[in-house]
Amino acid sequence: MTKHISVKQQAETHLLEAAKEFQKCMQCGKCRSVCPVFKEMGNELYVARGKNKLAEKLVSGDIQITQRVKDAVNECLNCKTCSANCPAGVSPEHVVLRLRWYITTQEGLGFFKALIFRQLVWRKWPITLGALLIGVAQRALFGIGPKNPVRYLFPLFGFSKRRFFPQMALRSAQSQYPEVIPAKNGPAKGRIGYFTGCAGNLIYTNVVKSVVDILTGYGYEVVIPKKQKCNGTPVLANGDYEGAKMLMEHNFNLFQQYDLDAIVVACSSCGMALKKEIKLFIDDSRELQAFTKKVYDINEFIEKNLDIKEEDLGRLPYKVSYHDPCHMVRGQGISEQPRKLLKMIPGVEFKEMKDAAVCCGSAGSYCITHYDTAIKINNHKVKNIQDAEVDYVATGCPTCVMHIQDNLQQHESGEKVRFVVEMLADSLRAGKTI
Repeated sequence: MTKHISVKQQAETHLLEAAKEFQKCMQCGKCRSVCPVFKEMGNELYVARGKNKLAEKLVSGDIQITQRVKDAVNECLNCKTCSANCPAGVSPEHVVLRLRWYITTQEGLGFFKALIFRQLVWRKWPITLGALLIGVAQRALFGIGPKNPVRYLFPLFGFSKRRFFPQMALRSAQSQYPEVIPAKNGPAKGRIGYFTGCAGNLIYTNVVKSVVDILTGYGYEVVIPKKQKCNGTPVLANGDYEGAKMLMEHNFNLFQQYDLDAIVVACSSCGMALKKEIKLFIDDSRELQAFTKKVYDINEFIEKNLDIKEEDLGRLPYKVSYHDPCHMVRGQGISEQPRKLLKMIPGVEFKEMKDAAVCCGSAGSYCITHYDTAIKINNHKVKNIQDAEVDYVATGCPTCVMHIQDNLQQHESGEKVRFVVEMLADSLRAGKTI
């Protein structure tokens, strides 16, 4: 495990790690041409080059932490587009994360973030209970439609009154299954751990059902550890290094207790956290290397390991496009696998949309804290979806589903957003395979 270090040492480490990256910057400005935030706001401080310069000034002591500095550091989607296009090989998102962590060492986490990340998220049950209560309220208020006066209360909780929210589950996905779910039809081919993620557990429970049905239907035993917690990405993205470390270590130690052949996720951010970001918090070891190699996005695992035959699949008569989540396409290098799964479904007419891999603006909590900018970014995605003339947009990220569906509803557009694994499961059920 990573040894405990003092706050001062943490601060020095964060600045030194940021310096390793920004010193590579050639100041060429290539990032200006690809950054979704810069395209909407046009402020040099909000693009990677500007943040690199900001970091340099902080490290040298030429500037101090001000509200303007914090605003600039927080105007980042962590979409990794700048990194993917940087000719000098800079990873500006790592500069941003280190600066956020550094600011926390100097100013503290703040009451509300400490409450959310160190108490509610860490303890888990308050989030589960809260989701249940919200789910009850949503149903009591008939889904909180566009003209519902309850919307005028949204700003009190930091939400835009325009926003459409997905319906919370009345029962968490994890509570619907035993910890170990046996394979169907004979001995198990393997033992698969399933990291459901918070959104899968509390909102998109049909995704969890789809994953479990497909894996057990094709002969795998599925293990859903009941004590799993948030993957840590929202926590680390909001500047809480210690909170993220606690969550990463907890999930790592928990899944190590099970003899697993693989670990699957159906959330792009969960996958990136368990494959890559965990290495920022846990010292390198054989155990860590073995763990990260076991982690698969569900689309990746199915495409690689399941022998799905044409006769297994039932017809779905839909026109479908695909949106690449940032943490999947650039965070994990996964792009072709979900498309292959969609294209194998009988009746699906796959239509590639323009700029499918461009960020939709959701970026986890960014679309809560910077909603107006997030919607401006998402407007381009909505137009591309409409131009593709499809019935469904498939993807693999809960916040992408949430954000795109929200804006489609605001545009009164009829397209629906679903997970690839849901559509595959529907086809397999139509074929009476699962």
